Amino acid sequence: MKDFELKDKITFEWYSLLKDFILNCWLIVLAAIIGFSSVYVLEQSVYKPVYTSSATLMVQVKTGTYQAYTNLSASTEMATIFKEVFVQPSMKEKAVEYLEKERFEGSLSASVLTNTNIITLSVTADDPETAYYELRAVLEVYPQISESIFSNAVLDVVSAPEVPKAPSNSASTLYKDLIIFGLVVAVAGAIVVLSLLRDTIKDEKSFNKKIGAPHLVTITKERKYHTFKDFLKKKKSKQLVTDVFSSFKFTESYQKIAAKLEYYKRTQGDKIFLVTSVAANEGKTTISINTALTLALRGKRVALLDMDLMKPSVPKVLEMEASKDADLGSVLSGKINVEKFDLKSYKSSLLCVGLNNGSHRNFSDWINLPYVKETVDKIAENFDFVIIDSMPISASADVSALAKLVDKTVLVIKADYAQTGEINDAVLMLNKKDRFAGCVINDTPVEFSLFGQWGADENSYMNKYYGDYGKYTSYRNRRNDKQDI
Repeated sequence: MKDFELKDKITFEWYSLLKDFILNCWLIVLAAIIGFSSVYVLEQSVYKPVYTSSATLMVQVKTGTYQAYTNLSASTEMATIFKEVFVQPSMKEKAVEYLEKERFEGSLSASVLTNTNIITLSVTADDPETAYYELRAVLEVYPQISESIFSNAVLDVVSAPEVPKAPSNSASTLYKDLIIFGLVVAVAGAIVVLSLLRDTIKDEKSFNKKIGAPHLVTITKERKYHTFKDFLKKKKSKQLVTDVFSSFKFTESYQKIAAKLEYYKRTQGDKIFLVTSVAANEGKTTISINTALTLALRGKRVALLDMDLMKPSVPKVLEMEASKDADLGSVLSGKINVEKFDLKSYKSSLLCVGLNNGSHRNFSDWINLPYVKETVDKIAENFDFVIIDSMPISASADVSALAKLVDKTVLVIKADYAQTGEINDAVLMLNKKDRFAGCVINDTPVEFSLFGQWGADENSYMNKYYGDYGKYTSYRNRRNDKQDI
């Protein structure tokens, strides 16, 4: 096994990150809702609105028998003095008497515009009516005080008070937006960090960094629905290499697997191969079937054995049914003699399939018996290759017993699915006595490239180098090849 640095555990892959965002977008929406609710609760429990009513006054100095402005300096000094008079307690007392109230409820303030004779008088209270009426009262009673003190000065109301229509301390929308935006960013950032730190195999690059095992091939995603009508009917494709809609890259991946298995047989005499995965739903059954179909297309006699004895799914994918007297589990357990067992031919092709008509939950009682190994070897005598679809390793510890029945084992790794530690443990378990073929990375996103759009494969070689599957072979010929099987 390889020694890996911590930095190698962080892998960026756009499709994985986008998928995490889509799957967890409800968390971002929830964060926005929580932020909005928090701001609302904060406003209701802490925020207390107040209202301010204001008036603008101008100080004038009397000269002779009429009122007129003297000089700006005198008016400014008088305005400063009036400002101090307005905030005296006696002014509030007079206003309270005028209103016939017990106390002055608002807060009275006055200010002078710099270097002018203009005074701004304000009353701030808990409700708009109180602020307005108390300011009106101050304006009514101030002559009783000012005329007795400043007989040569008068105040003119430039701007009369009005009932305030909105709070003077209204909460700023900026901090509301910041709270909501901050929560959304925090949740989105957490999704990104967790996605980057998730210790899974997301592509070939992360596989080479994290997994100490041979890499056979990478299989990209195929369309689940061929047409929009299929999408509406939820009719998913079987994703078989014999499907005329299968992409070139998809079928070529299985050509590479088949070529690798042929190499093992030619150089080491291996013909029985087990296909398994760490967890369920990683695509091992589809890969088992397509590998067997591809070998059959290449003129090999192939036996596909459905030995997922807990949850057999080959019959569903191939749309075949196992008869009661041709149940593979019954043969392996010794209930049916292998000499009387006939594998069912798939569409009159070179592929024969050993099916189960149901699960065999008691397989642990007999899976380790020598008879099982003898039965598999007996079946293999009549075929060039035997492909076995097994149970996931996480579902049963007896996968190691199945691995002893075969020449080589293939481990399927679905992109961004099982944990790296679990995959490496599986490799250690299967890699005994040079009986491990390697790993197939499945369901990786299709990378966009100009070469890919022009028909080049992952190594940028043009399709014309791939024989009958090449770019320059007619679509009709390729379609006929698939329909033959």
